[in-house]
Amino acid sequence: MADSNRRRLTVGQAPDKDSIKGRSDDKTAKLLDILSTRTPLTGEGKVKVLQSTTDAEMKKKRSFAEKDKACIDAAGEIAYKADDAQEKACALNGVFVTCRKGLKPESPNQDSYVIVICPGKWGLYGVFDGHGPNGHLTSDFAVRVLVDLFLNKDYIDQTSASFSEAFVECQKQIEADTAEAKAKATSVAAGGPIDSSSSGSTCTMAFHNMVTDTLTIAHVGDSRGVLYEGTQAFKTEIPAKPEPEQKKAMGELPKGAAKIHYATEDHKPNLPGEKKRIEAKGGRVVFDGYYNYRVFAAKGMYPGLNMSRALGDCVAHKEAGLVAEPELKVIDLKKIREAEGALPLTLIIASDGVWEFINNEDAPGFLTAADKAENLWKPMVINQASVDALAKKSWDSWMNDSDNEISDDITVLAVCL
Repeated sequence: MADSNRRRLTVGQAPDKDSIKGRSDDKTAKLLDILSTRTPLTGEGKVKVLQSTTDAEMKKKRSFAEKDKACIDAAGEIAYKADDAQEKACALNGVFVTCRKGLKPESPNQDSYVIVICPGKWGLYGVFDGHGPNGHLTSDFAVRVLVDLFLNKDYIDQTSASFSEAFVECQKQIEADTAEAKAKATSVAAGGPIDSSSSGSTCTMAFHNMVTDTLTIAHVGDSRGVLYEGTQAFKTEIPAKPEPEQKKAMGELPKGAAKIHYATEDHKPNLPGEKKRIEAKGGRVVFDGYYNYRVFAAKGMYPGLNMSRALGDCVAHKEAGLVAEPELKVIDLKKIREAEGALPLTLIIASDGVWEFINNEDAPGFLTAADKAENLWKPMVINQASVDALAKKSWDSWMNDSDNEISDDITVLAVCL
C-alpha cells in the first residue's frame, strides 16, 4: 500500500463513516429554481444551468465514474439526471465538462462544478474541490450558496466586488451552518446542516461578460484556471500545417502548445505573502517532509492543510490564519482578440487532480485530436472527447505515481470564449 503520509491529497483520506450520507436534493433544487425564475435573469433570455450533485451511491460509486449532475431542462423543470439535450445546449455554447471520482474507496467524489449561461449575454463557470470528512457536502453547499449570492449582487457592472463579497458571505454561511450542525447534531442525511469544522473546498470561478468581452476570475485554493490562446473550437480535423498567420502568432512553440495569457497561482502556505498573513494570525507553516507545506494552529498539529485559502475549514479560519477572500483577475479579451494573428481563446478550470502531474504548458498537448503524423503542428481541439482525454491522462498519471493505489478526484471544465 502507498504510505498515507506521502499521499498528495489535501488532508489525506476522509474517515470511513457510515453516518456520512448524501444530502437530499432540496437545496440543489432551490438554486436551480431561483436561477430559472428570478428577476432579472428571466428578462435576459433562457438561462441554462448544469451542475454536479453529490453522488447517490456516495463512496460506493466506482472509480473514474462520472459524477451525478442536475440541470434545468428545456421546459424549465429540474432534472436530476442531466439529459443529452442539456449537455448539448452547453456544448453549443462552447462549454465541456467532466468530473470523475478518484481511486478513493473510503470517500465519495468531493469535486463539484457549476455552469450558468445566459446565451449571448454572460457565462458563469466554477470548479470546487472538497476535502475532509464532509468535503463532498461542503463543496456542494458552496456551489449553491456562492452562485446564489453572486447573482443577487450587481454582478454585471461590479463583477469583482460581487465576487469578493459573495466569497466572504459564503464563508459566513458555512460557519453558521457548522455552528447549527454542532448545536443540533442533525443528520445530514435528512438535509440538515453540515459540520465544516474540518472540511472545506477550493473554488475557482470565472464570469465572462460577453457584451464587454471581459473575463473576471476569482479563486481560493488550488483549483487552477488557465486562459489559453491557440485553439480550434469544435473542430475535429487537424491541418497538415498551420495557416501563415497562425504560424506567425504561435512562433516556434512545440506541437500541441498554446500561448498562456493568464494562470491562477495556487494558494500555497509557503508563498511569502500567504505565510506572512498566516503567521500574523497565529498559524504556522510547516513542511511535511514529502511534497507539501501545510498550515497548523499555534498549539496543535491540525488542520494540516496544504493550501492557505479555502471555503469552509472553520477551525483553520479561526485558529490557523486561513481566509476566504478570493484573488481576482480581470482580463480584457477584446484587446487580446484585436492583436494581429490572434487565435481562439479557451479557459480551462480544473481541480488539482489534473494539475498535480500536468503543468500549464503541457495540458494543451492532451487536448488534441488523434494525429499519426508526429511532426505536424497540432493546435488544441476543444470538445467533449478532448476534455475526457485530459481527465484520462491525469488518471493515468496518478496510477503510475501510486502503483495503481490512489488517485484524487479529477474535474476538467473547458470554455471556448
